[in-house]
Amino acid sequence: MKLTEANYYSREANLHYFSVSQFKDFMKCPAMAMAKLRGEYEDRATRALLLGKFVDEMLTGTRKSQMEFIEENREDLIKKDGNYYADVAQAVGTIERIKQQPKMMHYLNGKHQVIMTGEIEGVPFKIKMDSFDENEFIADLKYMKSLRSPNLFQPMIKYWGYDYQAGAYQEIVRQNIGKRLPFFFDVGTKEKPAHLALGEINQWNMDEALDVIKKNIVRFQKIKTGELPAERCEDYDCDHCTTTKIITEAIDTDLFGMSTAQIKAMKGEII
Repeated sequence: MKLTEANYYSREANLHYFSVSQFKDFMKCPAMAMAKLRGEYEDRATRALLLGKFVDEMLTGTRKSQMEFIEENREDLIKKDGNYYADVAQAVGTIERIKQQPKMMHYLNGKHQVIMTGEIEGVPFKIKMDSFDENEFIADLKYMKSLRSPNLFQPMIKYWGYDYQAGAYQEIVRQNIGKRLPFFFDVGTKEKPAHLALGEINQWNMDEALDVIKKNIVRFQKIKTGELPAERCEDYDCDHCTTTKIITEAIDTDLFGMSTAQIKAMKGEII
Protein backbone atom coordinates (compact mmCIF):
# COMPACT_ATOMS: atom_id res chain seq x y z
CA MET A 1 0.00 0.00 0.00
CA LYS A 2 1.43 3.39 -1.00
CA LEU A 3 0.97 6.04 1.67
CA THR A 4 0.09 9.66 0.94
CA GLU A 5 -0.91 12.67 3.00
CA ALA A 6 -4.54 11.85 2.17
CA ASN A 7 -4.55 8.22 3.32
CA TYR A 8 -1.83 8.14 5.99
CA TYR A 9 -4.31 8.09 8.89
CA SER A 10 -6.91 5.93 7.14
CA ARG A 11 -8.23 2.69 8.61
CA GLU A 12 -6.76 0.79 5.65
CA ALA A 13 -3.30 2.24 6.33
CA ASN A 14 -3.57 1.47 10.05
CA LEU A 15 -4.54 -2.13 9.31
CA HIS A 16 -1.64 -2.58 6.91
CA TYR A 17 1.06 -0.72 8.87
CA PHE A 18 2.08 -0.31 12.48
CA SER A 19 2.94 3.18 13.68
CA VAL A 20 4.44 4.46 16.94
CA SER A 21 1.05 5.55 18.27
CA GLN A 22 -0.46 2.16 17.40
CA PHE A 23 2.45 0.34 19.04
CA LYS A 24 1.95 2.38 22.22
CA ASP A 25 -1.76 1.52 22.14
CA PHE A 26 -0.90 -2.19 22.02
CA MET A 27 1.63 -1.76 24.84
CA LYS A 28 -1.07 -0.17 26.98
CA CYS A 29 -4.05 -2.37 26.10
CA PRO A 30 -4.28 -4.76 23.13
CA ALA A 31 -8.08 -4.93 23.45
CA MET A 32 -8.32 -1.14 23.18
CA ALA A 33 -5.91 -1.08 20.23
CA MET A 34 -7.99 -3.65 18.36
CA ALA A 35 -11.24 -1.81 19.14
CA LYS A 36 -9.68 1.29 17.56
CA LEU A 37 -8.72 -0.65 14.44
CA ARG A 38 -12.25 -2.04 14.13
CA GLY A 39 -13.73 1.44 14.48
CA GLU A 40 -15.45 0.54 17.76
CA TYR A 41 -13.53 2.97 19.93
CA GLU A 42 -11.96 6.41 19.53
CA ASP A 43 -9.79 8.42 21.87
CA ARG A 44 -11.60 11.33 23.42
CA ALA A 45 -10.94 14.52 21.51
CA THR A 46 -9.12 16.72 24.00
CA ARG A 47 -8.28 20.38 24.12
CA ALA A 48 -4.63 19.45 24.64
CA LEU A 49 -4.58 17.46 21.40
CA LEU A 50 -6.16 20.35 19.47
CA LEU A 51 -3.62 22.84 20.81
CA GLY A 52 -0.75 20.48 20.00
CA LYS A 53 -1.96 20.16 16.42
CA PHE A 54 -2.39 23.93 16.20
CA VAL A 55 1.20 24.62 17.28
CA ASP A 56 2.51 21.91 14.98
CA GLU A 57 0.56 23.27 12.01
CA MET A 58 1.58 26.88 12.62
CA LEU A 59 5.27 25.98 12.77
CA THR A 60 5.61 23.20 10.20
CA GLY A 61 2.58 23.50 7.91
CA THR A 62 2.21 25.37 4.64
CA ARG A 63 0.24 28.62 4.49
CA LYS A 64 -2.56 26.71 2.76
CA SER A 65 -2.69 23.90 5.34
CA GLN A 66 -2.58 26.44 8.18
CA MET A 67 -5.60 28.30 6.83
CA GLU A 68 -7.45 25.02 6.28
CA PHE A 69 -6.72 23.93 9.85
CA ILE A 70 -8.01 27.20 11.29
CA GLU A 71 -11.19 27.04 9.20
CA GLU A 72 -11.85 23.41 10.14
CA ASN A 73 -11.44 24.21 13.84
CA ARG A 74 -12.64 27.83 13.88
CA GLU A 75 -15.30 27.33 16.57
CA ASP A 76 -12.75 25.78 18.94
CA LEU A 77 -9.99 28.31 18.23
CA ILE A 78 -11.70 31.66 17.73
CA LYS A 79 -14.36 33.36 19.83
CA LYS A 80 -17.41 35.09 18.34
CA ASP A 81 -15.68 38.45 18.72
CA GLY A 82 -12.93 37.28 16.35
CA ASN A 83 -10.22 36.89 18.98
CA TYR A 84 -8.47 33.67 19.91
CA TYR A 85 -9.53 31.85 23.07
CA ALA A 86 -7.07 32.48 25.92
CA ASP A 87 -5.28 29.11 25.63
CA VAL A 88 -4.95 29.54 21.86
CA ALA A 89 -3.59 33.07 22.29
CA GLN A 90 -1.07 31.66 24.75
CA ALA A 91 -0.06 29.04 22.17
CA VAL A 92 0.37 31.79 19.57
CA GLY A 93 2.70 33.60 21.96
CA THR A 94 4.75 30.43 22.41
CA ILE A 95 4.91 29.95 18.64
CA GLU A 96 6.28 33.47 18.23
CA ARG A 97 8.89 32.85 20.93
CA ILE A 98 10.01 29.65 19.20
CA LYS A 99 10.36 31.59 15.93
CA GLN A 100 12.81 33.88 17.74
CA GLN A 101 15.04 30.91 18.64
CA PRO A 102 17.40 30.31 15.67
CA LYS A 103 18.67 26.99 17.02
CA MET A 104 15.17 25.62 17.55
CA MET A 105 14.04 26.85 14.14
CA HIS A 106 17.05 25.20 12.50
CA TYR A 107 15.60 21.81 13.42
CA LEU A 108 12.13 22.82 12.25
CA ASN A 109 13.33 24.01 8.85
CA GLY A 110 13.83 20.59 7.27
CA LYS A 111 11.32 18.93 4.97
CA HIS A 112 7.97 18.88 6.74
CA GLN A 113 5.59 15.96 7.35
CA VAL A 114 7.78 13.46 5.50
CA ILE A 115 6.25 9.97 5.18
CA MET A 116 8.41 6.84 5.09
CA THR A 117 7.72 3.13 5.43
CA GLY A 118 9.82 0.10 6.31
CA GLU A 119 9.69 -3.04 8.43
CA ILE A 120 10.55 -3.89 12.02
CA GLU A 121 10.98 -7.63 12.57
CA GLY A 122 9.20 -8.17 9.25
CA VAL A 123 6.16 -6.11 10.29
CA PRO A 124 5.26 -3.14 8.01
CA PHE A 125 5.82 0.16 9.84
CA LYS A 126 5.02 3.75 8.87
CA ILE A 127 6.33 7.09 10.15
CA LYS A 128 5.54 10.74 9.49
CA MET A 129 8.24 13.22 10.50
CA ASP A 130 7.59 16.83 11.54
CA SER A 131 10.97 17.92 10.18
CA PHE A 132 13.61 15.91 8.30
CA ASP A 133 16.99 16.67 6.79
CA GLU A 134 18.52 13.58 5.20
CA ASN A 135 22.02 14.94 5.79
CA GLU A 136 21.60 16.03 9.38
CA PHE A 137 18.57 15.22 11.55
CA ILE A 138 15.10 13.99 12.36
CA ALA A 139 13.12 16.43 14.52
CA ASP A 140 9.77 16.43 16.27
CA LEU A 141 7.79 19.33 17.72
CA LYS A 142 6.05 18.92 21.09
CA TYR A 143 3.67 21.32 22.85
CA MET A 144 3.53 19.92 26.36
CA LYS A 145 2.09 20.63 29.78
CA SER A 146 5.55 20.65 31.35
CA LEU A 147 9.13 19.53 30.85
CA ARG A 148 8.83 17.68 34.15
CA SER A 149 7.82 14.03 34.10
CA PRO A 150 4.62 13.09 36.02
CA ASN A 151 6.69 10.20 37.39
CA LEU A 152 9.66 11.38 39.44
CA PHE A 153 11.42 8.06 38.85
CA GLN A 154 11.07 8.09 35.06
CA PRO A 155 12.39 10.71 32.60
CA MET A 156 9.74 12.62 30.69
CA ILE A 157 10.81 11.14 27.34
CA LYS A 158 10.30 7.59 28.62
CA TYR A 159 7.10 8.37 30.53
CA TRP A 160 5.35 9.55 27.36
CA GLY A 161 6.95 6.91 25.13
CA TYR A 162 8.80 9.43 23.00
CA ASP A 163 11.84 7.14 23.07
CA TYR A 164 9.77 4.64 21.02
CA GLN A 165 9.13 7.37 18.49
CA ALA A 166 12.78 8.32 18.22
CA GLY A 167 14.00 4.71 17.99
CA ALA A 168 11.42 3.66 15.38
CA TYR A 169 11.86 6.80 13.27
CA GLN A 170 15.63 6.47 13.24
CA GLU A 171 15.38 2.80 12.19
CA ILE A 172 12.88 3.40 9.37
CA VAL A 173 14.94 6.34 8.09
CA ARG A 174 18.06 4.13 8.20
CA GLN A 175 16.30 1.54 6.07
CA ASN A 176 15.42 4.24 3.52
CA ILE A 177 18.62 6.28 3.29
CA GLY A 178 21.27 3.92 4.69
CA LYS A 179 22.38 5.93 7.73
CA ARG A 180 21.31 6.65 11.29
CA LEU A 181 20.44 10.27 12.00
CA PRO A 182 20.24 11.97 15.42
CA PHE A 183 16.77 12.75 16.77
CA PHE A 184 15.85 16.15 18.24
CA PHE A 185 12.82 17.41 20.14
CA ASP A 186 11.71 21.04 19.86
CA VAL A 187 9.57 21.62 22.96
CA GLY A 188 7.36 24.45 24.17
CA THR A 189 5.29 24.13 27.35
CA LYS A 190 1.82 25.38 28.29
CA GLU A 191 3.09 27.02 31.46
CA LYS A 192 3.09 30.76 32.10
CA PRO A 193 5.64 31.74 31.02
CA ALA A 194 6.22 28.91 28.58
CA HIS A 195 9.47 27.01 28.90
CA LEU A 196 11.29 26.32 25.64
CA ALA A 197 13.80 23.53 25.15
CA LEU A 198 15.75 21.77 22.44
CA GLY A 199 16.61 18.19 23.29
CA GLU A 200 18.61 15.45 21.62
CA ILE A 201 17.71 11.91 22.68
CA ASN A 202 20.81 9.80 23.21
CA GLN A 203 21.54 6.72 21.12
CA TRP A 204 21.37 4.37 24.10
CA ASN A 205 17.76 5.36 24.77
CA MET A 206 16.84 4.91 21.11
CA ASP A 207 18.51 1.50 20.93
CA GLU A 208 16.76 0.36 24.10
CA ALA A 209 13.37 1.58 22.86
CA LEU A 210 13.85 -0.11 19.48
CA ASP A 211 14.70 -3.36 21.28
CA VAL A 212 11.39 -3.14 23.16
CA ILE A 213 9.54 -2.64 19.87
CA LYS A 214 11.33 -5.61 18.30
CA LYS A 215 10.52 -7.86 21.27
CA ASN A 216 6.80 -7.06 21.14
CA ILE A 217 5.79 -6.19 17.60
CA VAL A 218 5.55 -9.73 16.19
CA ARG A 219 3.16 -10.71 19.01
CA PHE A 220 1.16 -7.54 18.48
CA GLN A 221 0.97 -8.28 14.75
CA LYS A 222 -0.43 -11.74 15.53
CA ILE A 223 -3.07 -10.10 17.73
CA LYS A 224 -3.80 -7.68 14.91
CA THR A 225 -4.33 -10.54 12.43
CA GLY A 226 -6.42 -12.58 14.87
CA GLU A 227 -3.86 -15.32 15.53
CA LEU A 228 -3.71 -14.39 19.22
CA PRO A 229 -6.39 -12.98 21.55
CA ALA A 230 -6.34 -9.29 22.44
CA GLU A 231 -5.79 -9.08 26.19
CA ARG A 232 -7.61 -6.47 28.25
CA CYS A 233 -5.54 -4.29 30.56
CA GLU A 234 -8.41 -3.44 32.96
CA ASP A 235 -6.44 -0.32 33.84
CA TYR A 236 -8.36 2.34 35.77
CA ASP A 237 -7.31 4.90 33.14
CA CYS A 238 -8.39 2.79 30.13
CA ASP A 239 -11.71 4.14 28.89
CA HIS A 240 -12.24 1.12 26.63
CA CYS A 241 -11.89 -1.44 29.42
CA THR A 242 -13.91 0.75 31.78
CA THR A 243 -16.89 1.02 29.42
CA THR A 244 -16.89 -2.61 28.25
CA LYS A 245 -16.12 -4.33 31.54
CA ILE A 246 -18.32 -7.23 32.67
CA ILE A 247 -18.21 -7.75 36.44
CA THR A 248 -18.20 -11.48 37.21
CA GLU A 249 -17.20 -11.52 40.87
CA ALA A 250 -16.45 -9.40 43.91
CA ILE A 251 -12.84 -8.43 44.58
CA ASP A 252 -10.98 -7.31 47.67
CA THR A 253 -11.66 -3.61 48.12
CA ASP A 254 -7.93 -3.06 48.66
CA LEU A 255 -7.58 -3.76 44.93
CA PHE A 256 -9.99 -1.03 43.80
CA GLY A 257 -8.38 1.21 41.18
CA MET A 258 -5.52 -1.17 40.41
CA SER A 259 -4.76 -2.51 36.96
CA THR A 260 -4.37 -6.20 36.18
CA ALA A 261 -0.60 -5.67 35.94
CA GLN A 262 -0.48 -4.02 39.37
CA ILE A 263 -2.48 -6.85 40.94
CA LYS A 264 -0.19 -9.46 39.37
CA ALA A 265 2.85 -7.56 40.60
CA MET A 266 1.43 -7.51 44.15
CA LYS A 267 0.92 -11.27 43.96
CA GLY A 268 4.44 -11.79 42.64
CA GLU A 269 3.17 -13.14 39.33
CA ILE A 270 5.11 -12.68 36.09
CA ILE A 271 3.65 -9.88 33.99
